[in-house]
Amino acid sequence: MTNQQSQQQHFLAEIADHIFPISKSSETQKVCFQLRFSPENWQEENVEIARKMDEKLGAFNEQSINATLAEVLKKLKKQFGEEMAKHGVNWENKRGRPADDKESPWRIAYGWLWQQKFPYWQMDWLWQALIQKAASPSHWLRFTPDPTLRGLVVPPGNRDEPPVIGCNIPYYIHVELDCDQQHVLLLNRGLEDSNYVVCPSQAFAPLNRLKDKKILMPQLGATYYNEKIRFNSTGQEEFLAIVLDDSLDLPWLTPNQKEAAPKLNPKRLKELWTRLAEDSNNWQAFYRSFQVVEASA
Repeated sequence: MTNQQSQQQHFLAEIADHIFPISKSSETQKVCFQLRFSPENWQEENVEIARKMDEKLGAFNEQSINATLAEVLKKLKKQFGEEMAKHGVNWENKRGRPADDKESPWRIAYGWLWQQKFPYWQMDWLWQALIQKAASPSHWLRFTPDPTLRGLVVPPGNRDEPPVIGCNIPYYIHVELDCDQQHVLLLNRGLEDSNYVVCPSQAFAPLNRLKDKKILMPQLGATYYNEKIRFNSTGQEEFLAIVLDDSLDLPWLTPNQKEAAPKLNPKRLKELWTRLAEDSNNWQAFYRSFQVVEASA
């Protein structure tokens, strides 16, 4: 089984556990969902899914496959209907058997599940996997306000809470890493899919080389050098640094003005994960999270 197939199975199992509560009828629907929505069974007809259900459950009336699948779709829509609508998924007006099988409700739901839902689930999985490989010393990442700033105070956090930074305060980022590798990749993950590459980037850090094991951002020549770094919403902000022997030759990691602050999307994180897996011995990871809070005057 490949890494991708393993992640797909975990994804289906997690969705199934979330939608179908423990009961005899729900168990049948759960098995139907996992078989019908598995990429391995995409080409199979419903009657073939019914036979597999019969084998797995020990007994299943193959004639009831369409009714069972309809209940599965009803629960899937109840759970994710609003999310689907945001992606333009709508099967409200579809009645009877569609002229084109590609328009059947289960295929529409299948397309949304794997083309829209899974990539972001996988992104979260990969992010957590990288965190598991990361060290988390408290000193490696710090935020200090612009020294010209006066009058705004960041409330101190409780000892057991994440470190805090103030909302709408201009900051410098200090990265200090005592390690053999010399090239820094700094990723930020915040609220509402605000995921960015901080370094290297034209916005904050065109140069990603550790000098005396330190980097200060924004750098001179960066787009936001005069504006510094601000967070305009309260909540958690996560930072993951990956330090390598050499910079990665990925187009989105080449600083440019057209995409000054590169977005970290599912495709890019997967691409990064693949490259890191190819050379697992020549990089280190570091992680730290902060709580963004309202600053007081």
